[in-house]
Amino acid sequence: MDLRRYLQKTRYLRHPYLIKRALLLPLEVRDSKKHSLILNEYQRYLVSLEEGIEILTGIEKEVIIKLLKELDGTGFLRHIKLCLRQVEHRGGSLDVDCGLLLYVLTRALKPKIIVETGVANGSSSSFFLKGLEENGMGELYSIDLHYREGISSPPGKDLGWMIPEYLRHRWNLILGESTAVLPKLLNELEGIDIFFHDSRHTYKTMMKESKIVYPYLRRRGLLILDDVTLNDAFLDFANSVKQRPVIFFNRIGAIRKLDGF
Repeated sequence: MDLRRYLQKTRYLRHPYLIKRALLLPLEVRDSKKHSLILNEYQRYLVSLEEGIEILTGIEKEVIIKLLKELDGTGFLRHIKLCLRQVEHRGGSLDVDCGLLLYVLTRALKPKIIVETGVANGSSSSFFLKGLEENGMGELYSIDLHYREGISSPPGKDLGWMIPEYLRHRWNLILGESTAVLPKLLNELEGIDIFFHDSRHTYKTMMKESKIVYPYLRRRGLLILDDVTLNDAFLDFANSVKQRPVIFFNRIGAIRKLDGF
């Protein structure tokens, strides 16, 4: 690790709350390893992009293909690709294929409210917001931690720096621990249409966020988790609510809530 990155991390750990998180992380990682017994089962639910979107939305493949091509050659996509080259691997930003998945789901379902945990550079946020803008409706609520600039994003860049200015009027950034912030936020919103987990990818956090959010998902709403193949949380939760899991790119998992309000 070079000196600059070392100094950034020491600054990050000077915040008392984040020191606590850093100390607890090894315990969560150890717990996740105990809950990594059915990882081979993820392959059973791996689908193509078009097939998975059809399962989750019910729209025809011809429409899905059209939506997938909607951003081809746009200034938005050129902007995202340019930003991703600056990011490299810092912050685990979603690539363009994963972003297009979120964009098409947003366009197809026309959600009023999307909630996500984990912002970092703002790749997923940008695709969600672009979908909402094209729909002409909806807002995105994004939750992330304090003091992440220069850790999950390039030095000098704010959280969500990739998000184009013309999309920010639909964006609400909330700083804090996801599992602490979510209950209050969800009570205020009363119901949401899409939830996307992209915060700490441990079994404990992934399960806790899913359990908190699921009762607030409107009927036919989507629960989406990133990096699901790291542990059993996604499949365990899908089994507990008896909903069909769908896996994209051996990375992103989604279920559609078929009951509720």
